[in-house]
Amino acid sequence: MEIKTQHIGAHCVLSLDGRFDASWSEYVGSAIESAIQRGEHKIEIDLGNVHYMSSAGIGVLLKFRKRLANVGGSLRVVNPVEDVLSVLRLMKLEELLMGESQESKSHRGINPKAATERKLELDGVQFESYRLENKRSLRCHWLGFPERLTAGTLDADDAIAVSLAEDCTVLGLGSLGGDSRGQSGPEGSLCRFGESLAIAGIGIEQSTDGSRIPDFQIARGDLVPQLQLLYGITMQGDFEHLIRFEAGRSQRGSFPLAGFVDGVLDAFDCKLGGFALVVEAASVVGASLVQSPTRADGKSPWTFPAIRDWISFTSEQNVDRMLALIVGLACKNPESELQPFVRPLKDGRSTHGHFHAAVFPYRPLAKGLLPMHETIHDLFKFDTPKSVLHLLSDDRPIEGVGQTELMRGACWFGAINDCGEMV
Repeated sequence: MEIKTQHIGAHCVLSLDGRFDASWSEYVGSAIESAIQRGEHKIEIDLGNVHYMSSAGIGVLLKFRKRLANVGGSLRVVNPVEDVLSVLRLMKLEELLMGESQESKSHRGINPKAATERKLELDGVQFESYRLENKRSLRCHWLGFPERLTAGTLDADDAIAVSLAEDCTVLGLGSLGGDSRGQSGPEGSLCRFGESLAIAGIGIEQSTDGSRIPDFQIARGDLVPQLQLLYGITMQGDFEHLIRFEAGRSQRGSFPLAGFVDGVLDAFDCKLGGFALVVEAASVVGASLVQSPTRADGKSPWTFPAIRDWISFTSEQNVDRMLALIVGLACKNPESELQPFVRPLKDGRSTHGHFHAAVFPYRPLAKGLLPMHETIHDLFKFDTPKSVLHLLSDDRPIEGVGQTELMRGACWFGAINDCGEMV
């Protein structure tokens, strides 16, 4: 089997030459998968030089047609020879695989004609921003004492309960549920505080109870999830802008998170802003606690070699693509009160931030204008998070693994003009 790739207008055309049977179906599937990961959502399969297609080949086409339809894309068969066309007709698949694609569902919930478009360019990568209807501007509050993590003096009794309403975005060290400590055998209380985030009525925690499996809770009906926070940041209100970007076709193929955040703040002339992103990522670099910090008993978790028992770091670049939900706050030259909650996003830059990410298995993200709540809730319809990380930039010479790299996705952004301690 030989496969040639070309672009005709907005379509990526894969021309097959050979038998499309079980022995080659995986090869063809890999070629389609690679095209999708490059950002191709309109794919045509040219069967002009395929004289035999088995059920295994048809199964591959149906699989990827469904995957692309879920993100508003399309996969169509074109130019089939008579023998292959007759098979499609007998199986009543001619219209399904050769008909016109359905209208993209990526515009659900937003009227594209009502959105104000603005085009940006950062390091050769094109961005498009759309003004959203926001009834309430973002307000930010911080709570707790991050410096107590370094000192090893965080206490579960100091946790503050935060209700995760749909307009509330949260990140910090926390635990889901009304009782953050629970009970565990003769030891009594067992703390499970770890990296946490919440957005759109969904709370996610990286539990430190030994399971290493993130847990989550979704608001439904009268149920409003609650997150117990040792310390963290909350943002309430509506994001003002949707920013779509595509870096997969650029020379580098990805865009660093720090550069993206810097560019957005500069483009909107904003000193302090809130971010929520759903992205296809080339890498996600960060760390997570493996023990609850309330167990430190007055000893700093950062001392060597004890740090190896407390923190799990991203030790190498992951070659597998992934989907990431990222929430955070960034600012230029932070005020003294906010400084304990943020860190430089990259050495030598004035932009500071605090970002957490929930990492999901890879799948393509729909293009176009995406409604935030629906897009985030859709993540949980297909998969569950595999990890929750506090994002870092590892710029060490030789050993460093860099930072989170974004390929394409959607970012909801809003300027923050009201910020202070939660009382």
